[in-house]
Amino acid sequence: MRGFRAAFPDLGFGGAADLIAEGDYVVGRWVGGGTHTGPAFDDFLLGSLPAASGRKMHFTGTTVIRVEDGKIAEEIASTTV
Repeated sequence: MRGFRAAFPDLGFGGAADLIAEGDYVVGRWVGGGTHTGPAFDDFLLGSLPAASGRKMHFTGTTVIRVEDGKIAEEIASTTV
């Protein structure tokens, strides 16, 4: 994660929809992205980026959280790049 943050120093996340809560579960939809202005990055499944490529990345995700006794007991996430 440190390498990813260094490669995309303006990386940001935000909510994309209202949270949905039902029983012990909370579901949230989120968006994220940033611009590759840092060092070379090669931790992608489909290739790598040379240093400061200027490429923009955008991704979305859904996270399901199970709450037990007021604390997060389990988190399941799905991300699309």
